[in-house]
Amino acid sequence: MGRLGRVTARPTPSTPTPAEPPVRGAVEPARGGTERVSLHRAVAVIRPESIAVRPLRASLVVPLVQGLLAAGAVWLIAAFMDRLALWALGALLVFALIAGPTAVLGLVYNVAGTSFLMERRKQSARWQQGFLGLGLGTHELVPFWRIARFEVRSDAADRLSGGDVQDVVRWEVRLVKESGRALTVGTVLAARPLAAEGARRANRVAEALGAMAGTAVERATVPPEDEAGGGPADGDGRRRYRRLA
Repeated sequence: MGRLGRVTARPTPSTPTPAEPPVRGAVEPARGGTERVSLHRAVAVIRPESIAVRPLRASLVVPLVQGLLAAGAVWLIAAFMDRLALWALGALLVFALIAGPTAVLGLVYNVAGTSFLMERRKQSARWQQGFLGLGLGTHELVPFWRIARFEVRSDAADRLSGGDVQDVVRWEVRLVKESGRALTVGTVLAARPLAAEGARRANRVAEALGAMAGTAVERATVPPEDEAGGGPADGDGRRRYRRLA
């Protein structure tokens, strides 16, 4: 009999475990921390785990001034209570009672309030109802799996009744649900010479939203005449200008 060779046992490959279905919104965002994109009277704060549309910091000026006026009214009441007429004290008191709480609500909203918030962990996008100006209660909630796409629409091609293009272009970032209903996330306004920059900002917000939700994005395009910053061109390539009487 021939010498039997040594049999080496080979490990039996284990049956692969079926992978879990990918979670929508698992696309990793671009690195670099927090990114802020200016919108019309708001700012989009893009973070790795959330995207929020908040009021501009400049909006703090109004509630701050209002709070200072309310504090001044209270000081006048305390300091000149024995000198001012009764009607003046009553007017100052009513002003302080109205302006004081309103200023506090405005400060809270401008510091912590949001009009739109999308969170990767909760797999949803929601619009805040702005109850008492705080922007805290949920007005509309859309889960990621109910989102059909994000799109950017503008009125760049619209013309006035006289046939001229509009001087200010409006870009609107919208979430479109599977039912076809469109919800506005934010808007960008730009002068026509800066239409390309406005489109870039609106497209950036839509791209970030689409990457987090894992949905399609329809970006906006800028017509060549808008990028050049002028009106319609003649056949020789020169811009036409209308003389004002």
